[in-house]
Amino acid sequence: MRFLCPAKINFFLFVLGKMESGYHEIVSCVDTVSLFDETEVEEINKKENLVIFESLWDIPENNSVSKTLNLISHITGKIFRVVVKKMIPPGSGLGGASSDSGVLIKELSKRYAIDDHKSREIAENIGSDVPLFLFERPVLIYGRGEKVKQIRIERRNEFFYVVVWPEIISETKKVYAQFDKIHSESSLNSKKRDLVNYILNLEEISFDFFSEVLGKNDLEQAFLSLYKDGEKIKKFLSQFGNFYLTGSGSAFFSIFFDEKSAIDTAEKLRKYFNFVFVCKPW
Repeated sequence: MRFLCPAKINFFLFVLGKMESGYHEIVSCVDTVSLFDETEVEEINKKENLVIFESLWDIPENNSVSKTLNLISHITGKIFRVVVKKMIPPGSGLGGASSDSGVLIKELSKRYAIDDHKSREIAENIGSDVPLFLFERPVLIYGRGEKVKQIRIERRNEFFYVVVWPEIISETKKVYAQFDKIHSESSLNSKKRDLVNYILNLEEISFDFFSEVLGKNDLEQAFLSLYKDGEKIKKFLSQFGNFYLTGSGSAFFSIFFDEKSAIDTAEKLRKYFNFVFVCKPW
């Protein structure tokens, strides 16, 4: 069994405050793009699951794939060998670890008749943004990120993405902690709550409204203040178009409407960055 695990980008991300659980309440619109990790899965006759990463980066032993397999093995009684070919950089805000986990849950649930409720339960147990990979995209995610609503975006099929990873490993927990230092609860006002309630009631986002909210990311200030090179990189990227931070960083993305412009921009950026990708929605 071989599966493609796509990267994700956040078109926008609003933070509404901290919940009693300690997690932050968010609303974000997420798409997936044609940049992939690839997983190869087989059943094996062993006592424990085996996970191998083919990666430029060190992956911790206690990782999302291992946790996912352990939960699925507990349900199915099966033991697996998984090889993950990593192309999505870690600490980039592109959701590689969550995608690896979510796609495994989705595909193995089909194969071993794990019901939707149990699949969602496994996904939520692994991480807040894992459940979005169980759905067709794009989606709105809310709550702590585990609640998912599918949505249409006008003209999405025309998008070409240029994604740049500046080789900063951004730590999500640190970015949220920095966000809390910068913002008081009172600054998360009712006007924003009205906006996100409006968004959550939409079935389709018009292109005009999409253009208004694109790139609005409440975590950006925290990321830029935490990682000092971030501000310089964002300013530098502005020479090549409108680039936006995805998630808690550190990758930036821009949207183009013709392939040639996207490829030409990517070629220019490759003179300065080692990781530049041209993608389509996936």
